[in-house]
Amino acid sequence: MLFIPENELEKALLRAVKEPHAAPEFYRLLLSSDLLVLGSVEGHETASEAFSIEPGSKVSLVTGLKDDARYLPVFSSLARMQEYVKEESKYLRVNGRELLDMTRGGPVILNPASEYGKELTAEQVRQLLDGPGGKSRTIVGEAVYPADLVRLLAKLFTTRPEIETGWMIQVAFADRPQEPHPLIGIEIASQTAAQYDWPALMQAIEASAQTSVPGMVFDVQRVDRYNPAGMAGALLQAEPFYRRRNSTLN
Repeated sequence: MLFIPENELEKALLRAVKEPHAAPEFYRLLLSSDLLVLGSVEGHETASEAFSIEPGSKVSLVTGLKDDARYLPVFSSLARMQEYVKEESKYLRVNGRELLDMTRGGPVILNPASEYGKELTAEQVRQLLDGPGGKSRTIVGEAVYPADLVRLLAKLFTTRPEIETGWMIQVAFADRPQEPHPLIGIEIASQTAAQYDWPALMQAIEASAQTSVPGMVFDVQRVDRYNPAGMAGALLQAEPFYRRRNSTLN
């Protein structure tokens, strides 16, 4: 069946399939958009209006079977769900982040009967929700800024007018608390964020770092202040080291 995008999430899915650098925007929308999942909530089996799933509610979800392993089928639109289910079925519309958080521990397939979809292992779901370091990463505090790293970032950011804000905090993994390293948060102007080439920016940062601070360990994360994911919430609590309109580092 011809895949005609029904919403922004499906448009982003198509772009990510054809242009790998567009994947971050797809994942952002996957978490912020509503997804459909087959199932029901006890006491709301006949509900026709929106309702909240209260803590402790009994939620029954329909799973699928692939290669003798169970997975959770989720859908980006009613059209995609109808490609999978050929008869009338009960379903829920749930925010993507809330749904994936509620069903942690198992693999997920987006649009399993469609030409375009995405399979996510349990570990990939965890990384999507918690960031690359997951919950094993602990916040040490605002970084004692490595002067050379800050200098090169500020210089690079001033050449890229789409970069609005830069933050830096120190983080460490729970099993290596004695080895903190900087985590850099970058905010892109909203009008360019959807199509932004993140891989190119990462390559530029890595190339600059190899020259100015060879061997320094640091991580970089995109910050969307309206849909904070991973460690973005912690970054937003820190004082920015770079601002496009009021930068103190030149």
